[in-house]
Amino acid sequence: MTQTNSHPVQPFEPANFADMIGTETVERAGGHARVRMAIKPRHLQGAGVVQGGALMMLADQAISGALGSLSPGLPIITIELKMNFIAPAREGVLTAEGRITHKGSLISVGEAAITDSSGKLIALAVGTWMTPRPPA
Repeated sequence: MTQTNSHPVQPFEPANFADMIGTETVERAGGHARVRMAIKPRHLQGAGVVQGGALMMLADQAISGALGSLSPGLPIITIELKMNFIAPAREGVLTAEGRITHKGSLISVGEAAITDSSGKLIALAVGTWMTPRPPA
């Protein structure tokens, strides 16, 4: 006779997007942020390299964190992000270094470089963010 569990197994529910993806912000101050991600099988696409969307997310998190360090308490909204994929990444740890190149009162521009564990350049990103002010 098989025994059934009357309590369904609940899947792991991460606390936030960074926990779900597996990133860690290790530095965030003065318009700069550094975010790391250990490459896991869930980050790979069919050819065994890190999927482009995972690299975009890593760059977005680094640049958004850099802007957040200059705009505490304000919402940070990505409105455009462009990525140049330079080399494949398969294993190890990726690091995204984000920085703000222009900080406006509403619109800001930032960039990020993603490198692998050996320091090899994997991707470059540049994008635009909005920090709307709450209505008075």
